Parts: sequence; C-alpha cells; structure tokens
Amino acid sequence: MKNILHNEKLIFFLILFNLLVIYFHSFEFFEPYYFYFDLIDIFLTLFFAIEITHTILFKDKSFSVYFKSNWNKLDFVSVLLSLPSILILFDSEFEILTGFIALRSLRIFKTLRIIEYIPGGKKITNKILSAFKGVTFILFAFVIFTTVISVISVSLFKNIAPLYFNNAFESFYTIFKIFSGDGFSDVVGEIQAHSSEAATAFAKLYFVLIVFLGTILGLSLVNSIFINEMSTIVDEVDENNDKTVDYLKTQIEMLNAKQDVIMEKLKEVMEAQEKKKI
Repeated sequence: MKNILHNEKLIFFLILFNLLVIYFHSFEFFEPYYFYFDLIDIFLTLFFAIEITHTILFKDKSFSVYFKSNWNKLDFVSVLLSLPSILILFDSEFEILTGFIALRSLRIFKTLRIIEYIPGGKKITNKILSAFKGVTFILFAFVIFTTVISVISVSLFKNIAPLYFNNAFESFYTIFKIFSGDGFSDVVGEIQAHSSEAATAFAKLYFVLIVFLGTILGLSLVNSIFINEMSTIVDEVDENNDKTVDYLKTQIEMLNAKQDVIMEKLKEVMEAQEKKKI
C-alpha cells in the first residue's frame, strides 16, 4: 500500500488521467458517460485524499513537517477544494462542484522539481527567480502606466469611441490589447468614423506614442534584465570550467612527477639486479 501511495510515477499518471477525464467531461458528445466520469473523479479524489493523509500520519508524522514544503501546501489545498465534488454521488444538483477537482491538476507542477536534478538546475532557477524580482518592479510600473493612460484615454475618447473607452476598466482592456498588437486598427477606425481628421491624426500619434513607451521600452527593460542575469550564469560556468581545467593540469603534472620518480626507482632496481648478476 505504501509503495502505491508514494509512487511518483503512478501519482503523475493519475493526475494526467484525471485531467483527461475532466477534459472529456466538457464535451456533450460524451454525455452518456458523464456518470462514469463522475465516479472516476470521486475515486481519484478519495485516492489523493488518502495519499495525503498517509503522508502526514506515517511519512512526515506531523502537519508541521508536511507543510514545510510549498508543494505539499498546494497538494493539500487542491484536494481539500476537490472534496465537495463527492457530493454529486448523492445529488446531481451538486454537479457544479466538480469544477473544484480541476484544481487538483495543479499538482502536475510538482514535476518541475526535476530541475533540481539537472546539472546547474538549482543555480539557473535561482537566477531566474532573481531576474523575476527585477521584472516585478517593471510589471508594477507597467500596470500603473497602463492605468494612468486608461484614465486619460477615457477623458479623450469616451464620447468618440464609447465601445472601447466607456470607463476606466474597458479603457484598460483596450490599451492592453493595443500593447499586445491586437485591435490597434479597430480602435483607430472607430475614432476616425466619429471624429474629424485632426482628431484621428491626434489619436494615431497618441497610440503610437503609448505603444512605443509601453511595449518597446518595457520589453527592452525586461529582456535586458534577463540577459544580464543569464549572462552571469555563463560567466560562472566559464569560471568553473577554467578552475576545473587548472585543477586537471595540476593533477597531470603531479602524476607525471610521480611517474618520473617511479621510473627512476625502477631503473635503480634494474641496475642493482644487473650488478648482482655480474
């Protein structure tokens, strides 16, 4: 039983299978099989709950030890949220709760721990996390910048293009789409259809400017941070390689020296034997 509950390959397969069942459950074509899908969901939910309970009681032997791992926290919460789906076994009105079981598929992210076993994986992960710390400020600044631009855009284009700038929220969504390169021509076309040529020209210049500031400069900063962090890894690897080469050269020189000593002693022994024969 222990080997089954703590078999990582089996758990991984069951998570993928559970996700596949949930996926098929969304198609009306499989409606005749919904009941069986629900039973599989319930079985897997109970299995995962037993697995976590066994880990806490017999493997880690305490909640405090178990919850030291963030992955375990994710496992526990996802299973806890999926437990209400068992109610559909008794009443179909609770079927909406089966959606909670999808959270269990988040456990698949546990496979990312394979990075730890890749040579240099931990170092690369730490560098990526360090890079994200720098990017966090840029993302926060990007949200603030987009919010400010959204409010300004409402004031400028609400009466001309209410479909895109009716309020700050809609305006934020529109500006974000423009940053992503989607909908630029549609927004400008809407403004052009309800305003003068001068207003249209201003709108084009306005959106080109904010796209330049928000997209080109923003992406450049993000890329520069990641490139800088990743380049330090290359430098460290090169430095380690140089140290390794120097170490190997030293070892080879020591071996050559020992070999010379051995050859000298061997030569002396052979000469002594020759003298004895004479």
